[in-house]
Amino acid sequence: MSTTIISADAAWERSALRQTRDDTALRITIRGHNPVKAVRAPIDIALVLDRSGSMGGDKIQLAKKAVTAAIDLLEPGDRVALVSFDHEVDVVQPLATATSHTRAEIRRNLEPVTARGSTALADGWLTGCQQLAAAIPPAGVRLQRAILLTDGQANIGITDIGELSTHASQLWARGISTTALGIGTGFDEILLSSMTEAGGGNFQYIEHPSQLAAFFAREIGGLTELAALHPRLEITLPRGLRAHLLNRFPQRREGKTITVDLRDLIDGDEIDLVFTVTHRGNLDASSSHVRATLTATDPARHEPVSLTVDIPALSFVSDTEAERAPVDHAVAILRASEQAICEQREALRLDREGRFAESRALFAQSRDRLADADAMAAVTGYAGIDHDRVHRIQSDLADSRNLAAAPATALGEDVHKSRTARHTHHSRGGRRDQDQQ
Repeated sequence: MSTTIISADAAWERSALRQTRDDTALRITIRGHNPVKAVRAPIDIALVLDRSGSMGGDKIQLAKKAVTAAIDLLEPGDRVALVSFDHEVDVVQPLATATSHTRAEIRRNLEPVTARGSTALADGWLTGCQQLAAAIPPAGVRLQRAILLTDGQANIGITDIGELSTHASQLWARGISTTALGIGTGFDEILLSSMTEAGGGNFQYIEHPSQLAAFFAREIGGLTELAALHPRLEITLPRGLRAHLLNRFPQRREGKTITVDLRDLIDGDEIDLVFTVTHRGNLDASSSHVRATLTATDPARHEPVSLTVDIPALSFVSDTEAERAPVDHAVAILRASEQAICEQREALRLDREGRFAESRALFAQSRDRLADADAMAAVTGYAGIDHDRVHRIQSDLADSRNLAAAPATALGEDVHKSRTARHTHHSRGGRRDQDQQ
């Protein structure tokens, strides 16, 4: 079913399950549509710059370039704030209309910023968010983005990943998203990816200055094609069925209903949500019916939109019939890809803890899963399987082979940073022009 701005469809990996115990996967594909491609909604942006001691040398200059690259893309109706922090926090530029004078002031005030001190990351970021939250918004839809630029790890104030992610989720519920750019190899990629996943934004590992222009072109310039604000999926399962979302989106459960908060959609965006669905035989007559509703805000009309996702019914059959039931290979391959991402993220965590044998075993498990998925795709002639996804699987398969065979010593920081950024991007429905990262 579709509306002007969003559409969704669903498919089961297998819709005929054993009556005793069984599991399957449910794919729900959500798309954003903006055929008009109207002038984008104005944006309030708070740039939060880490100036702690570890940012010395080229990194502070790169961060300054990132700030100027961002403000160069702002339009007269936008507003901008700049916060810098080490162990102290300074509001370099309170939120103000992005006039030529404001932009010139930001550039001038950036010049004397030098690296020093420790890293009060939470205080700096929250101060930037407060600039957005305290502002009186003009009439109409207005986007609010906090962009954190850092090379370090939080070591003053709030440092717990769970607590920071909770704050990010609460801010996102108020309309303030969090995006983070990790500069160099000293930052905590788990912290930044967790904050951005909870906060509805993006996480980017900046290895080279050349990446900045393209990143901000997507983060700010791409909002011209904004299709849907704050899309949210609610899926309700009958008694006897349990579901687990493999993707990295904020979710909460209330009874048998799972609510998933997605990121804003631009025209052409496509997000594949993959749920593993299980049962243990304690079914009733209504257990074949899974319900789902998708809601969002139309940024052009400033109105809520809602649609019911058509989910095919399940059937519960004998073991023999279940073994013969058809399999949707596209869904099976997508499930394998998402499960492999989960395994690789856990493998990276184990490597951080020095548990190298367990880490390599999980990379090997991911390798085997992806190899099976690639073989399945080849047997079907890649029918109905997106070309970009095949490319991702094959690329991830090659990486998993190398990582499974890596020596039992700590992996390099670039591996941790680049793989975490890639996992976050792909699992959350990466945009088309980012797929080659």
